[in-house]
Amino acid sequence: MKNQKTWVAVILLGTVAVNAGAYLVVRSRKAAQPEPVAARPPEPTPAVAPPPTVAAVAPPKEDANAGLVRALRASGLAALEDRDYERAVEQFTEALKLRPDDRDSDLTRLLGIATDLRSREQSKTAQAPTPREPAHTRAPPRTRAAKLAAARAAREQQATPAAAQEDAKGGLLLVTSTPPGLVVMVDGRAVDLTPARLPVSAGTHRVVLAQGDRRLYEETVEVDADSVRSLNRDLTGELAPPAQKPAVAPVAAVTPASPPAADGTVASPRDPEPTKPPEPSVAKAAVAAQRGDLEVTSPGLYGEVWINGRPYGFPPISAQALPSGPAKVEVRVNGEVKRRMTVEVEPGRSTRVRVK
Repeated sequence: MKNQKTWVAVILLGTVAVNAGAYLVVRSRKAAQPEPVAARPPEPTPAVAPPPTVAAVAPPKEDANAGLVRALRASGLAALEDRDYERAVEQFTEALKLRPDDRDSDLTRLLGIATDLRSREQSKTAQAPTPREPAHTRAPPRTRAAKLAAARAAREQQATPAAAQEDAKGGLLLVTSTPPGLVVMVDGRAVDLTPARLPVSAGTHRVVLAQGDRRLYEETVEVDADSVRSLNRDLTGELAPPAQKPAVAPVAAVTPASPPAADGTVASPRDPEPTKPPEPSVAKAAVAAQRGDLEVTSPGLYGEVWINGRPYGFPPISAQALPSGPAKVEVRVNGEVKRRMTVEVEPGRSTRVRVK
């Protein structure tokens, strides 16, 4: 009985040992073989978004209208110079249609001048003398009333050429400029602002276009009897501020070294004179802090604005860098002062003035 148990134990141990050996052999073989690499799925390529299309920026409508208005104004001025008043009226009318809110500009005055000149030409054409019946075909008056009427007609006939000759002694001078609002001086006397329609006597006249104390243009014109003389000038370049020259930096002078003396000693080089550093712009900043701006509007009166004796154009205007303190503001119409006031300019601030 004891021997049976021993053999059973030996058989069990042998079976376990055989199984363990087989397991180790199989495991070693699996370790020697390379593991198959699993194929990775292809990474999805990111979708590239098309570049955004840049929308074409249309030019602002106001700028296009402004260019067209300037072109129509120039065409109307050329028509005035050519005495084509019908075309001038059409051009100025079209320009005002494009700027319905800009009724206070010089286009209104130009349209009024062109309309007046057109009416003047039409009235001259309508008043052209009609050929009268020859005197020998008329029957002599017989009654007293007929004789008095004939005498009155003769007197009127004699007075008509005299009146026509009196009207023909003078002419018209039409002065326009770009930009408008310049002072027109005729024979040394300020008479109006551009655009201006001036009745003058026939002959030679000296015409000056000025802004304040600056004479921008001068010309001697000849005005014939019963005619229209046009003068149109573009003075935009003369009114532009002059370009400032760049400041030149000072160059320090270099002193050459002194030659050796006879005894072999070398003299010490002269020390160059120290250049003075540029002064800081503290004074400029202080002056700028003592200045202010002035904005002037005049909805009820259209005239040229003068500040401290200098013209600044037609309102609304913005006068910058004015000295702080009281400033004299005037509104002039055709060279005559219509409004006058004193405004306190605050340093470093913008003061608004409304002229009533």
